[in-house]
Amino acid sequence: MNRFFNEQGGSEVTVVQDVAERWIEAFNRRDLIVISSLYAPDAELYDSGMHRARRGHGEIESWFRLRFASMPDNVYAPEAYEVADPEHIRVTWNFYGRSPKLLRQSWLSRPFQVRGTSSFALRDGLIHKQHGLYEHLSVLRQIFPWLGWLPTPFLEAIYALYLLRHRQW
Repeated sequence: MNRFFNEQGGSEVTVVQDVAERWIEAFNRRDLIVISSLYAPDAELYDSGMHRARRGHGEIESWFRLRFASMPDNVYAPEAYEVADPEHIRVTWNFYGRSPKLLRQSWLSRPFQVRGTSSFALRDGLIHKQHGLYEHLSVLRQIFPWLGWLPTPFLEAIYALYLLRHRQW
């Protein structure tokens, strides 16, 4: 197993944890070049808020370009790293930020936060698969508080329409 020593206290940190930490740092800095370089050429990126997985450097880079442009203040705050083996880790995090501008009006952007997990699978030191899980309807209810009065199936349909509107080919 590839390991290195963490400079703080000399504790061992696995390569898979290092990659996950670099991913979070790159995301929080909006560093498209660094975050893209962490993925294998045939990587898959998927989270519960996407209508489909993104595959390969081109689609993954396009996804992050859209995320960084539409929600520039959002950040991940990791809570825990669970290393399953030398190539698999699950990160529990809180995600804080603001919604995209509604009707291109920044005053309509709303704050939100959500707790979730990201599972990373590495191959040859690069992310081969990354799957995120969070309650995306919770985010919608924070952005649009009145949605809390609507039944969940209706909210899921609204979210599906949102994803169709923002899909990338």
